[in-house]
Amino acid sequence: MTIEKRDVFISGGGPVGLILAIGLARAGRTVVLAEKNAFDQGEKGSFDGRVLALTYGSVCTLDTLGIWSDLKPCTTPIEHVHVSQKGYLGLTHLHASEMNVPALGYSVTASDLGHVLWQNAAGLEGVTLFSQSGLVDFQLQEDKQRVQLETLSGQQTFEVDLVIGADGTQSTVRQLLDLPIEIKDYQAFGVIAKIETEQHPNGWAFERFTEQGPVALLPMQEHESKAVWVVPAEEVEHVKALDDKDFIQAFSQRMGERLGAFISVSERVFYPLTETYVPTFIKPRAVLMGNASHTQHPVAAQGLNLGISDIQAFLDEATNVTDLGEWSLLSDYADERKTQHEKIMGLTDGLIQVFQTEAPAVGHLRGLGLMAMDVIPSLRKRFTKMTMGMK
Repeated sequence: MTIEKRDVFISGGGPVGLILAIGLARAGRTVVLAEKNAFDQGEKGSFDGRVLALTYGSVCTLDTLGIWSDLKPCTTPIEHVHVSQKGYLGLTHLHASEMNVPALGYSVTASDLGHVLWQNAAGLEGVTLFSQSGLVDFQLQEDKQRVQLETLSGQQTFEVDLVIGADGTQSTVRQLLDLPIEIKDYQAFGVIAKIETEQHPNGWAFERFTEQGPVALLPMQEHESKAVWVVPAEEVEHVKALDDKDFIQAFSQRMGERLGAFISVSERVFYPLTETYVPTFIKPRAVLMGNASHTQHPVAAQGLNLGISDIQAFLDEATNVTDLGEWSLLSDYADERKTQHEKIMGLTDGLIQVFQTEAPAVGHLRGLGLMAMDVIPSLRKRFTKMTMGMK
């Protein structure tokens, strides 16, 4: 049996797995990555037609890793954010110019992101990629992990210093490590579509909180925006049955008048909303990252961005470290990320709890909070910096 040696094995070729592979390779590490889906089938797995929001902090990481120059032409800048609530006074505006940055974030389709990441990773000498391949097992043997893969050309075995699970909520790595996962079901569904507006978005994003859940518009190219609608579970079948005209009308009633009339809408994608967290996400010579260790409600668009900040933190910890599987490195990484995970997850969950409380007194207090943020620059900048993924 031939056993090939690498520094790291990554399970999962979604955004987090590929960005991490690129970052490690550009730091001089050797990486083998396995993805169960075919990389060139853009409508499957992580790289479908969904639109993602990258924070300014994530873009800074992508730029440092040499990815941003290839990705930027596929993106649309988010220069302004309008936040309001239905049925009550109070709103706030966030502006990139106030933060002295070109954009608060950028929108990009998952398929475009996947294409750029795949091309970047495939062009690096230190990265070995396997598509339509899966992790069978891995075993700790002294100071190495022995990894068995099932590939298109048969089983292959690698010996690595570290196994990284970047393989999503149903992570095979997590299951093989027997790490418990905590799950919170929001009893709601996210509905995503592309919607054409009468007016050009011109860099404006809109988020509006309603008592049933938030709705949002994220600018895309031309006159299109990404529409997000959080629907309670008991209403999801009704929303699925709406034709385009009725869907636009129902969405408009919740979002209010934005960018003129809503002209057309694409097919809708529905997915259940849950929060998941793996409290202990390291074991000897193994670590979970991205959705394998945490997923959040999409209200603050922090899911992928928190995963990218995981990558940046790990790369920072790994600087000047020879053995990436050293327990001290993993322990320091876990201590830093646990604090950040809980902070961001507390923010997203707190927003949902506060804005879905139906009591009128609470609604007026929310309005006062939004108005205060709009007129107090220091408060607004602090909130903006956190949503931008900046410390």
